[in-house]
Formats: sequence, C-alpha cells, structure tokens
Amino acid sequence: MEVKERAIAADELIRPDSKVWLEAKAEPVDLTGVPVSMQPTAFISNSWTGKPVGVVTGLTFSALHNGEDIALRLEWADPSQDLDIDDNDHFPDGAAVVFPMKDDAPLITMGSPQQPVNAWHWRADRPAEARNNVATGIGTTRVTKGAEIRTAARYHDGHWQVVFVRALRRSGVESTIQLAAGQTTPIAFAVWEGSNGERGGLKSFSPRWYDLHIG
Repeated sequence: MEVKERAIAADELIRPDSKVWLEAKAEPVDLTGVPVSMQPTAFISNSWTGKPVGVVTGLTFSALHNGEDIALRLEWADPSQDLDIDDNDHFPDGAAVVFPMKDDAPLITMGSPQQPVNAWHWRADRPAEARNNVATGIGTTRVTKGAEIRTAARYHDGHWQVVFVRALRRSGVESTIQLAAGQTTPIAFAVWEGSNGERGGLKSFSPRWYDLHIG
C-alpha cells in the first residue's frame, strides 16, 4: 500500500466524496471477526458464544498526503446506518486504523506491555474527530490527548466512507505514531457493526499487518 503526495489542502483531503480520491489506488482488505475466546472477560465470551462477531468481511483503503498532513480513507458496505446507542444491543458503527508503536507489536492481542499499538478510532456518534487510543494488550485500550485526528464520514448507497486526517508528525505527543515521507509502517484496520451489537473488542479486523509506504 502506498500513500502518494499531492498538492492538496487538508480541507479537500478530508472530504470522503472529493474527486481527489480518484487519484489514489483503492486497496482491498479482508476482515474477520475477533475470536470470542479472546474477549477481555468471561462474561463477554460466554454471552457471545454462538453469535456472529465481525459481520463486515472487507473494506477498501486508500491514502494521500500533501507533505504536511496524511489522509486515510476507508469504505465498506453496511446495510444500516447506525448513529446512536439503542438499549444494550445496538451501538454506533465505527472504524479504526491501527499502527504499532514498535514494529514487532502483536496485532491479534492489540499489542503487549513492551510493544504498544496506536489506534485512530472513529465512531458514528462523534463524526468530526477520532480518538487516539493506545493499547498494551487485550482490554487495556486508553484514550490519550494531543493527536488531533480530524474525521469526516459519508453514508451513501449502503456504504460508509470515512476519512482520517492528521499531521504526519505530532511534535511533543509521545502517545501517537509519528510519520514521515519515505517511511514504511505497518497498518491494520477494524470495523464495528453497530446493528450487530459490536463494540469494544467485538469487531471485524484485518488479521495481519499491511505495509504502508509514504511516498
């Protein structure tokens, strides 16, 4: 996967339906459900045994940068637009891109104490800014400040289109990945289907890292 540089303002990059995205190659990504056995508590594992987890089976990914800001675009099919929490079995749709803070961080366990991962997490009930999360293992995700990840989302024709935009580098912020032109970094993906009750560790995810080269 490659991020191409284009002389495009960040306010244009962030639009999911902008024509600039026609310049970026859309890469297919297969997703699978996180195993129920890997949920953080026995209660969650037991209550979801026999139920489908990870009903979204794939997405397309594309990326651009302008030398200062990077934009990451995800698109996936979803028959329902879920914006709010409804009782205890219906949640907002969501998506995330995940980076290792160290190259050998394990993806399946969302990192380890010595090998954290950084996730930029968008959710449909907070559409304008992603949360910057750091995790050091299953059930350890915490939200941190200072990353300033802008997001924009569009639901159209049974598809979500979500764009994350952030400065390549966030000087002085240790809890988020630092990026630069010429760099290759692993990246992974996750999607939550709110109508299926997915939240937290209940999600679809890419079971391997992809190499993202910033041109």
